[in-house]
Amino acid sequence: MRWEPAVQSAARHATRDTEIRGVRIAKGEVVHCMLGAANRDPAHFEAPDLFNVRRPNAGDHLSFAVGRHFCLGAPLARLETRVVLETLWAHCPGLRLDPERPSAPCGYEFRKPNTLWVEWDA
Repeated sequence: MRWEPAVQSAARHATRDTEIRGVRIAKGEVVHCMLGAANRDPAHFEAPDLFNVRRPNAGDHLSFAVGRHFCLGAPLARLETRVVLETLWAHCPGLRLDPERPSAPCGYEFRKPNTLWVEWDA
């Protein structure tokens, strides 16, 4: 979720005049929160462009947002992912991504791969 989030940004409206790091934001202005960039902030994540599920702060990502904007579907998304991966690993040993046909996510706001090529030693 941190390394390649499905949602890259979220627009919010300022509820009051404020200032963040010297930038003034007027009440009502639209602020685009770049979640994908925050998830790769080198000040927070060591070697942020490397995929490492065992990093100590792996759960610090903003892919499900935070606070009152936290995604209500996050627990379901996590459960669905676990069930799918455990089922695939149990019933399709040898299944792996095809290194000859990498599948990169595309899209700006909502990202996903158009195809996901795999190899399987049945």
